[in-house]
Amino acid sequence: MSAHPAQLLALYLLGLAASAVGLVALYLLWRLSKPRRMKLHEDDRPAVVQASPAPPEVPVRRKRHALALLVPLLMLLWVFLGKFLLMPFYPGATAPRAELPAGRSATVQGTSGAQLAVTNYGPAEGPTLLLTHGWGADQHEWTWLMRALPQSTRVVTWDLPGLGRSSRPRGEYTMAAMASDLDSVVSSVKGGPVILVGHSVGGMLNLEYARLHPEKLGRQVSGVVQANTTYTNPIETKKNADRSRKLQDPVFKPLLHVVASASPVFRAMGWLAYQSGLAHLQLARQSFAGGQTWDQLDEMARYAYRSSPRVLAEGVLAMMKWDGTDVLRQIKVPTLIISGEQDVTTLPAASDRMEKDIPSAQRVRVDPAAHMGPVEQDRRYAEAVVAFAGSVGIAK
Repeated sequence: MSAHPAQLLALYLLGLAASAVGLVALYLLWRLSKPRRMKLHEDDRPAVVQASPAPPEVPVRRKRHALALLVPLLMLLWVFLGKFLLMPFYPGATAPRAELPAGRSATVQGTSGAQLAVTNYGPAEGPTLLLTHGWGADQHEWTWLMRALPQSTRVVTWDLPGLGRSSRPRGEYTMAAMASDLDSVVSSVKGGPVILVGHSVGGMLNLEYARLHPEKLGRQVSGVVQANTTYTNPIETKKNADRSRKLQDPVFKPLLHVVASASPVFRAMGWLAYQSGLAHLQLARQSFAGGQTWDQLDEMARYAYRSSPRVLAEGVLAMMKWDGTDVLRQIKVPTLIISGEQDVTTLPAASDRMEKDIPSAQRVRVDPAAHMGPVEQDRRYAEAVVAFAGSVGIAK
């Protein structure tokens, strides 16, 4: 999933295409199921009807009818089971994965009014990595990276409001409200400072958090990790930004309001995009660099229907109003910036700007990696985070 409106709207358009194919298939089946009637003139009626063997053309007609039935049936199979056709083209896990450590679930009352689902891993106290996932996903996005971290690492993950197991906020979606919810999670972590690790919108919220709570940087927050993220409206730092900028007000915003108002319909479109495999193809093209396994691709594609279209649309609308450029020079704690060299959703140029303006920034470039780099290149991202954590006082 993505914070960019074009990618979100394209997903639902793919679902609409799959539904259109399904409707055409049902129509063809209905037409083929109707018996064909032949009109005879009175003069053509035989005086005596005698039993006779079927003419030679009857078996041919039946064969043609069976073949005609096969076409709509294959169309329906593609709509509902198409994703399985893609499985052979993607590898399984190339090496055994460590088991995800047992987590301790908790609920934190967010400032926005949302009930936030939080999971704690590792020791009950001590320095902590606080992971904030990308928009449209939930804390399970971090599953692969978590497996690559040392088992002794204390980690906290959470679901952004309205996603995963967290409830919606009481008011509108704004970046400030979500950053305030992040502060609620930070405040719930006892026994040591935290490093804020954010992917995509998670990194944007780290910047907004720094704007709202500068006094906590260096005290409760000892470092920041920005993974495949941006410092401003995502439209401004995506590939073909000029075109997206022109479409923002006349096209994207009205359509996102339509998505928000007809959320159940668009969730069904997302489900069809997932079942048909079109969501997988979109993700593979836009968010991965070619090294993803099937389980990674399929798990990320499931968010096409798991996440509420209303929540996604309202969150994207909030991001289009946001800019954190002025915050960059105010971040006084060590900051790690990780970028994927093939990322077209948040171009590496956005990381270049953050590296330049954040006073104590350091940079890691991962190649190959696209927007879902923390999933596809989980070990390399985990190594970078662990090394950074060690440099700011969290033991490896």
